Amino acid sequence: MKYKDLGVLADIWDKTGKHSPKCPKCGGSITIIQAEPILDDQNAYIPYKTIIECDSCDFKIDTKSFIILGSVKDFDAETLEIASWAPSGSRVLSHYSHLLSYDLLKKLKKSIELVEFLVVNDQVIQIIG
Repeated sequence: MKYKDLGVLADIWDKTGKHSPKCPKCGGSITIIQAEPILDDQNAYIPYKTIIECDSCDFKIDTKSFIILGSVKDFDAETLEIASWAPSGSRVLSHYSHLLSYDLLKKLKKSIELVEFLVVNDQVIQIIG
């Protein structure tokens, strides 16, 4: 994926987590399709070939993504530490850059709530559950 595409991906998601993803080209709804798994021995989770496309125009990006069920262990303005479990059942601490709001992360850390983090190109972009 090209560097400019990463910037486009960052613009798709709302930092507050209150709004659904919107197309950066036309403002239409975005569909995220996780296709076949990608073999990646360095990752504790199974990444998938992912297609992000607009429902209204020709906008489309091919990337990789995965979902982590876990809690916020620690964070700062740029990085997020997630406490979770690997598919094998072992405890894992993962570090990613993120596009989430400080207030949302503060609330999640205080609550110790388990949520699903959507990770696209090694960047947490949205809370799913």
